[in-house]
Amino acid sequence: MKLEDYIPYILYSDIPEAYQPVVDMIGMDSFLKLCELSGGTTMYVPIADTIVRKTRNRMISQEYNGYNAKILSKKYGISEKQIKNVVKGE
Repeated sequence: MKLEDYIPYILYSDIPEAYQPVVDMIGMDSFLKLCELSGGTTMYVPIADTIVRKTRNRMISQEYNGYNAKILSKKYGISEKQIKNVVKGE
């Protein structure tokens, strides 16, 4: 039998307790797909700030016009110097 054949019969209690919060967050089907994809391996999950920072920096670069560092610093909660560093690509 394949994994999908077992899915209707898998109980929440069949999931190790340490992984139940993941099931709660992404659902049983997605959790089982994750198990198929990466099961048995060590997987690093980046902190959300790492993802958000790249998105924020791209947005800042798109909005920056050479004169609005102060406005952007307030909008994004970082200093004007940080805004300029983002725009420079640092």
